[in-house]
Amino acid sequence: MLKLYTYYRSVSAHRVRIALNYKGVPFKSLFIDMDNRQHHSEDYLRLNPEGLVPALVVSDDFVISQSSAILEYLEERYPERPLLPADIDMRARVRSFAQVVTADMQPMNVLRVYEFMREHDIEVERRRAWYEHWMHHGFQALESLLSKSEYSGAYCFGDKPTMADVCLVPQVYNAEKNRLDLSAYPTLRQIYRMCNTLSAFQAAGPETQADLLASAS
Repeated sequence: MLKLYTYYRSVSAHRVRIALNYKGVPFKSLFIDMDNRQHHSEDYLRLNPEGLVPALVVSDDFVISQSSAILEYLEERYPERPLLPADIDMRARVRSFAQVVTADMQPMNVLRVYEFMREHDIEVERRRAWYEHWMHHGFQALESLLSKSEYSGAYCFGDKPTMADVCLVPQVYNAEKNRLDLSAYPTLRQIYRMCNTLSAFQAAGPETQADLLASAS
């Protein structure tokens, strides 16, 4: 069985959980407490030298880090319920949309960025301004892409979830959790609500994860 090193607050791990659930792939969650710096432990750094989550353990000598690489691996290994369209042009559109999130938005707003800011005495107001700037910058692009697209439907690209939806939902969840004003993005919010009617997305949500539930008990 696959093993997923995960953390409930990780946007990257959230998207991998969605993909695993959607494809119906059994996996075991192994929780890394990043608030208590467990990702910097010697044991975890031997597994994933970057000290980040997620990390997918396929076998004793094969570990995949980076959520984009994990998503592509799952797509190729478990193609029966695809998250990429059959058409090559549509696959490129989906990947392009997904990378706005994974390559442009989310890396600007991760735990290590804010740890660096705190270490350099950047006050809370400026850290918040940074967060809002990059989130809105990305969401504006995504909303424009979908609102003007002839290919969007119930989901980002048509009437079935794709990798675009898998990447969008955790980012919107994070924005809502941090009380970002999303009123300017009606298309994104509608797709977000639609995705969250599906059990694969619901079961991957941070509020359902055992590490959060344990910390709250």
